[in-house]
Amino acid sequence: MGDGNKAEKRLLNATVALEGLRAERDFLRAQVNWLQRQLQNAIERAERSEDRLHEVTLRMAELSHEAITAPTRSGATEVLMDGKSILRLSNPISGHR
Repeated sequence: MGDGNKAEKRLLNATVALEGLRAERDFLRAQVNWLQRQLQNAIERAERSEDRLHEVTLRMAELSHEAITAPTRSGATEVLMDGKSILRLSNPISGHR
């Protein structure tokens, strides 16, 4: 084989390799773009979840505080008066808060 043919063959091999690398580059760019979109979606979901968790935590704290500061609940017990069964309230709920 002559030197010209060897050079042509090397040039052809280099061209084929270059095209393969370009195709791989384009594929990897598309994959990076897809992964960036997935990451952005995950970040947005995480932020929404954190916001919701904050809201739920605040509400739980409010409910706990209400339960602690609420007056003792009324209770009913059955008693007999003049031979009749009646209910007696302990700690009745008034209209005041």
